[in-house]
Amino acid sequence: MNGMNSLHDNVTLSELEHEDSTVTILSTFNYTGLQALYKDTYLDVPPSNNGFIVNIGTLISDITDNKVKAVRHRVKQMDFVRHSIPCFLNPSFDADISKSLSGRTTVAGEKYTIFGEWMKDYLPAVEPGLLNTSFPQS
Repeated sequence: MNGMNSLHDNVTLSELEHEDSTVTILSTFNYTGLQALYKDTYLDVPPSNNGFIVNIGTLISDITDNKVKAVRHRVKQMDFVRHSIPCFLNPSFDADISKSLSGRTTVAGEKYTIFGEWMKDYLPAVEPGLLNTSFPQS
């Protein structure tokens, strides 16, 4: 995607600002462009080189009673071809996400009980067009 501008600061983006859902392990190799929001400012995340970046997502933050914080991030449009490899770690489709570690009803749990139903709605909201087909009803 090219030519999307940030609503936050009008920077041209190739990946919209978002929080991941659960846990993402990412290699950005030597490529720049990834930014994370810190104190209302997007800062450049150093390339992972031979290592990995771990993003904690919205659901994990909620389930841990915000003891582990989700990080809002994005990718700036660069003047070169940028590569990265993400690995998404999610619970099983039928995992119960309705309660936090302390027993509090999670934000997701206000509407959903199982992970798969929540993810079906969450993913298209943060990745528009990714799931543009309807799921069959059982």
